[in-house]
Amino acid sequence: MLRFLHKHRAAATSAEIQEGAQLSARLVGRAIRRLVNFRLVQFHSDRYALTSDGQIAAQQLLEYDAALAAKSGGRAELPRVPRRLTVVMPRVLRANTPADLFVGVNPPTANMPLLPQPAHITLRVSALGGTLSLAEFALEVPVDKAAVPAKLSLTPDQAGRAVRVRIDAFQAVDADQLQFEPLGGMYFDVRVSMDATQDSALRAVGMDMLLKPIRI
Repeated sequence: MLRFLHKHRAAATSAEIQEGAQLSARLVGRAIRRLVNFRLVQFHSDRYALTSDGQIAAQQLLEYDAALAAKSGGRAELPRVPRRLTVVMPRVLRANTPADLFVGVNPPTANMPLLPQPAHITLRVSALGGTLSLAEFALEVPVDKAAVPAKLSLTPDQAGRAVRVRIDAFQAVDADQLQFEPLGGMYFDVRVSMDATQDSALRAVGMDMLLKPIRI
């Protein structure tokens, strides 16, 4: 979407972005929300345009694309592969008591394209109103099955006050895992019990990611 808006050189409607970037309405909606949250895209009069930061990010993407094309001898870039990041946790937590969160990536669904090789992603996490056991961790996404989930703990600070958790995902886009590309982010709220009990029922939240096939 950043590439399309940069090339378009003007504000565009969501329908124009869908057609020009060849994305579904669902993916465009998700991309718009993320980019607006990151202040890379601004909205005015039913149209979307790059902010100054968005222009810089788009230019960096184009420079990266040019460098990758030169490195690969001009070979066409493989299409992105959709996968879903999922977080499973208790529905309600107890204040000042650690609870386990499991973060993984779902297996590909039927008829979904497969990665040419496993993808490596880094996740950065933070919590407002609670403490996490990790601030950053990595997952390896297999070609044809689910990723082994990572476990971290979340300790709420106060009864009756929900904890807001934020997760941002980045993919290593070179063989040496020295360069990373943002895959997007999400946040969700976790309820904290008022009566010092913890609900044993589980809930799952997630976000779609478009993984870049990496050639080695």
